[in-house]
Amino acid sequence: MKNEQFEKDIEGVTTIFNELTVVEVDGEKFLRGELPIVDANNNEWAKYHIEVKGSDSYPFSFPKLFETADAFPHNADWHVYEDDFSCCVDYPANAKIICKNGLHVSDYINNYAIPYFANQTFRIREGYYRHGEYSHGIFGKIEYYQSKLKAKIPAELLEMFRFILQDYNPPRTAECPFCHKVKFRHCHRNVFKELGYAKDYIYQDGAQLLAFFKIYPDYKLPT
Repeated sequence: MKNEQFEKDIEGVTTIFNELTVVEVDGEKFLRGELPIVDANNNEWAKYHIEVKGSDSYPFSFPKLFETADAFPHNADWHVYEDDFSCCVDYPANAKIICKNGLHVSDYINNYAIPYFANQTFRIREGYYRHGEYSHGIFGKIEYYQSKLKAKIPAELLEMFRFILQDYNPPRTAECPFCHKVKFRHCHRNVFKELGYAKDYIYQDGAQLLAFFKIYPDYKLPT
């Protein structure tokens, strides 16, 4: 997807990642080449053939990352979107939060693309992801939000979503409506503010979770 800011930013990226080059196809400029994955001793673990393309709202969203040599299966189980086969580098809501102030493509490659491929390399060798992973589908959404919000029951998780969408911001001395006996600013305030940068996902995911919990009213949240 053509993005003028992205096309401007990639001009300097090849001086940092010298195995990537700027190419132009059908009027769109993007990065193409190889990305080596090395350990702390500069030993090469693997080398991936990749393309990095602009996204519709870059730099306030991740660029589109593609692995182009079929080094691993291109499906959801390997964290690849099956609609366009781009790499799922992070949970979408979290990616939105990361990019809230803008994210340069070179920082994206260094801080997110390289760790993504290092994780894939570990799984290829060992059969599992070193630091675990979220489940797929609705269960992954629940795990992600629970890792942030630590709700006790599904109804409380949904209530937290409502508070986030309403920009809940009580006085400094107010008690947290979820933890009780703890001031809100000492427990949930920061995470509410953080997730507030991803309200579009909070709204969409909240609707899906509401429907799920109606079907499974006795569902136990992960701890």
